Amino acid sequence: MNSDTVQAVVVTDNVGSIEQHGIDPIPSKDRHGSAFELFKLWVGANVNYVVIVTGAFALSVGVTFTQSILAILVGNLIGCLMVGLTSIQGPRTGTSGMMTSRVCFGQLGSVLPKIVNVVSALSWFSINSIVATQALQELFNLAGYSAHSAVWVALGLVLAAEIIVAVYGHATIIAAEGLIAVVLAALFFGLAYFVVPQVPSQALLSFNSHTGSFSAWLVALGIIVSYPIGWTNFASDYSRYFPPTMSWKKIAISAGLGQFISLTLCEIIGVVFAIAVGGNLGNDPVSQLGHFLPTWFMVPLLMAVIFGGVAANVPNGYTASLGLLALRLPMTRLISLAVIALFTVCVRVAVVYYGEFFDVYQNFLNYMVFWTGPWAAIVIVDYFLRGGAYSSPDMMKWGAGRYWYKGGIFWPGVIAFCVGIVLSLVFSNSETYASPLMTNVLGWGDLSFEAGIISAACTYWLLARRAVGQAAPARP
Repeated sequence: MNSDTVQAVVVTDNVGSIEQHGIDPIPSKDRHGSAFELFKLWVGANVNYVVIVTGAFALSVGVTFTQSILAILVGNLIGCLMVGLTSIQGPRTGTSGMMTSRVCFGQLGSVLPKIVNVVSALSWFSINSIVATQALQELFNLAGYSAHSAVWVALGLVLAAEIIVAVYGHATIIAAEGLIAVVLAALFFGLAYFVVPQVPSQALLSFNSHTGSFSAWLVALGIIVSYPIGWTNFASDYSRYFPPTMSWKKIAISAGLGQFISLTLCEIIGVVFAIAVGGNLGNDPVSQLGHFLPTWFMVPLLMAVIFGGVAANVPNGYTASLGLLALRLPMTRLISLAVIALFTVCVRVAVVYYGEFFDVYQNFLNYMVFWTGPWAAIVIVDYFLRGGAYSSPDMMKWGAGRYWYKGGIFWPGVIAFCVGIVLSLVFSNSETYASPLMTNVLGWGDLSFEAGIISAACTYWLLARRAVGQAAPARP
């Protein structure tokens, strides 16, 4: 049988039925699917308005139009490569991406990255909900419903759609993302069709008339990289149903390419859109759409923004629920989704009354780089050190097994993680944190993601290469 597909009917993972598995390793009888599913998933999850806003960020740091496009291409190449390479553990472990932390950090040592993972997944969920809610509010306004309660009605409807699909789980998410990807791609190309002709050539020239510094370009690069890297801890959640013999190269290419294409196209639209409105989409980016689009197109595009937010958020909610289970909290996956919904409501209240979306999102992207880059680097290096050989039963044990190590901590992983985070902060020069080294000594650029990834990877390789080789089980 072809190792890339499994033809058997899988009862526990069907479209339209509630997924039966949580973080438990997927048994061989339930393994199925093709690598192309990941391509559709990552296109569907990343063709959305939040990505367009991310592209506008790249322009806002003082780079030229040409430099922003180059930052988008290079940044997505790096970030999406890491998403592809953090997808390859799923078929070998049969469980979620965060459970892989037990192998690299030890059962007890993995608690820290798991906590940060849950917070980041919850934050992604909340941010995408805000944009989808803003779009639904705009639709309400077009329909004449502008009461103060509109924001909460919109949020309730968006949350209900996101949670319902997340409840059904893996197979339904894969199918929904593939369908939504086609519709959203057509509508966002329609957005480009209306926006691009309204950008005067002199506006593009004016954004190329000044000389953007290499320092500013590094900041723009960091902003772009932070988006795909923020998905690395989710990646194996959607490859874990594949058979363990599936080619890791096909998995990495399918996931990375799907995300690269969608991110690059949407972020370039975001750059052009930002130029059309003078360089900044503002704190309510959805409201800017009305300046360029005919009313008849506004309605379907706002629907696209809503569905794009929901499509991006369903994986967020699914991963956050698995992350809560990975923390060994006494709850089912359904209860964990209720916790996620409550968290999102709280964040929405805070943003409505105490903050601005643009600033919240920019700070969140910067924060993601500090820990996801080092974590992803460690997981990727670990995979190749052990040749993709994992013991799934040992991953599920607590206080015993080969991944308990000494006292529950695998020190090479914990040390490498801390080194990566510290050096990310030392070389950071962003709105979230500007280190004394970058501001007072070097005085330029932002090297946070480069420093975090390289230092964590090298440190883990140096400290773990012997121990991992001795502890790795036979490859399946």
